Amino acid sequence: MLYRWVYKKPAAPDQIHTLQQENKINEIIAQLLLERSLISSQEIQNFLHPKLNHLYDPFLMLDMEKAVRRLISALRDGENILIYGDYDVDGITGVSILYEALFKLGGKLSFYIPNRITEGYGLSVKGVNIAKERGVSLIITVDCGITAVEEVKAANQKGIDVIVCDHHEPSELLPPAYAILNPKRKNCPYPFKELAGVGVAFKFLEGLYRTLGYKITQLEPFLDLVAIGTAADIVPLIDENRIFVKFGLERINNNPRYGIFALLESSSLLGRELDVSLIIFVLAPRLNAVGRMSTAKKAVHLLTSSSLQQSRNIAKVLESENQLRRGIDETTCQEAIQIINNICDISDTKIFVLAKEDWHPGVIGIVASRLTERYNRPTILISVKDGIGKGSARATMNFDIHQALCSVSNLLEDFGGHKYAAGLTIREQNIEKFRKELEKISESMITHEDLVPTLEIQSEISLRELDANFLKWLKLFAPYGPQNRRPVFVSRNLEIFGDAAIVGNNHLKLKLKNDGIVIDAIAYNFGDLKARMKAIYQRIDAAYVIEENTWNGQTTVQMRIKDLNLL
Repeated sequence: MLYRWVYKKPAAPDQIHTLQQENKINEIIAQLLLERSLISSQEIQNFLHPKLNHLYDPFLMLDMEKAVRRLISALRDGENILIYGDYDVDGITGVSILYEALFKLGGKLSFYIPNRITEGYGLSVKGVNIAKERGVSLIITVDCGITAVEEVKAANQKGIDVIVCDHHEPSELLPPAYAILNPKRKNCPYPFKELAGVGVAFKFLEGLYRTLGYKITQLEPFLDLVAIGTAADIVPLIDENRIFVKFGLERINNNPRYGIFALLESSSLLGRELDVSLIIFVLAPRLNAVGRMSTAKKAVHLLTSSSLQQSRNIAKVLESENQLRRGIDETTCQEAIQIINNICDISDTKIFVLAKEDWHPGVIGIVASRLTERYNRPTILISVKDGIGKGSARATMNFDIHQALCSVSNLLEDFGGHKYAAGLTIREQNIEKFRKELEKISESMITHEDLVPTLEIQSEISLRELDANFLKWLKLFAPYGPQNRRPVFVSRNLEIFGDAAIVGNNHLKLKLKNDGIVIDAIAYNFGDLKARMKAIYQRIDAAYVIEENTWNGQTTVQMRIKDLNLL
């Protein structure tokens, strides 16, 4: 077993019984609804059968009316508008929907995404100067800008208005922008605070379209990109985010735009039903790769392309750069593990702060995520060049990395992000003190129990309970993601039916049998266990999620094993 199995505390029996009777559901489905604070019939219906008209009024967001008025004025008067985005998938998709939507409205547009290595994250003075050279009088930022106080001042001095669309944590001092759209602003009454950057951009478009008299259905073609950006940014998949992703996935699976079709084709996903995990682990890395290795504008060109051949050509470039990125990832990860082994007492270290000369800045975030998952500790990787370190931080569920960085902000040149991920800039001479200060903070914020990875178990069930009705209900809980996790079940004393096989990159494929029921199962990265399995009568306890597997046009139900115990 890799994890400590922790069973969720069930709701009160009378609550479960009431929900079962009112909705004609079994105990486990009732428990899942109660965990999501869904009690009334209306709440349950809205969750299980979301609709676009469940979205909130965009004008509840502070500054929305002001921002829409300014944009309409710019469109009406033929002003040059620059859409300025971040180089990750959230920023790329946000730039793409604004560019495409405003172009259809006749806007005079260009876009700009900074170079990750030479410019770094966010609105830059260089970008402002380029806007001035292009004759721009309005900049719209996407997925950045909330901390760009000096850069917005520079734009204002050049006669350029700035509308900020961002979702990152604001500082006390806000930039002097014409309007700031960010539901996390302290005085913003918008009811849902967890939008991704592309979600804020979509709400801006929604406000614009409503004011211009268009129907929200005319924005539906953009939901595919909103879904990709939202899923890739790992924001909570609840409320509006869940609506965006649900309808966006339907659009991708039924009528993908040329750019997404080419991306699915180049990544061998055509014919498979796309879900959140495939976005995160297959599509997002390819869209991210160009921003990490060269320029993210290639990804914007792909997503806004009106030509299938052009889309295929760009998708090949993304595939090539993703292969290059993966090679650098692997090398960086091995170097980071070597540093951990050399300088850290893993049993006594609660946070990793690792620095090395000339690590590729485009991959340190990915590697930090991999190390966080591997060691179950917050991890910060810093690439040092010419005395300046550029860092990416990733946190575990029980550690707020943004709060921790706020506590040591005096040692940093710049930083930004949110609870689970952040970026930073630091002088090389401050790195050692930075490490020691964060180690002190982690001592008070992380217990030794927190360092033991846990697997949260929904309940223990038999294979016979996985009937068609149960699976139908379970499917309505999708799309799954943060704060709406796919439930993990445990089934015990399962017989391995036939021979287990190793497939792909050390994955274990097998059939499991209990009480006359046989089900397919896949256990990723568990191939090493095959040598320990007995030839016959081997039994296991399995912790798993239920999912559908489509192969050669046939869809079957399978277990995806998260952890197992050989009996």
